[in-house]
Amino acid sequence: MKLFSLLSFGFIVLGLLLFGVNWIMEGYTEFIVLLGFVSLCAGIVLSFIAIAKQEEGILKFISPISFFIILFLTTWFQPLQFIRITTWLNNIS
Repeated sequence: MKLFSLLSFGFIVLGLLLFGVNWIMEGYTEFIVLLGFVSLCAGIVLSFIAIAKQEEGILKFISPISFFIILFLTTWFQPLQFIRITTWLNNIS
């Protein structure tokens, strides 16, 4: 396993933990959700870099799969969560 594969997996886990923290807390914390979403996006970008550099191991393929599974489950169980994230990102710029 190389650097980009480990970093991509770490960012995916961090994003999943941040989404879990937001789900456990009462109410909705936009900053935690934003950090989770950015962490997931950073993990997927690092995973594609690891795939492009042809790093050894299968960890580089686990990150994109878990990225899409996490986003699917988020939109399935909390559909307004994704709309809030995209609206908040749209209002920033």
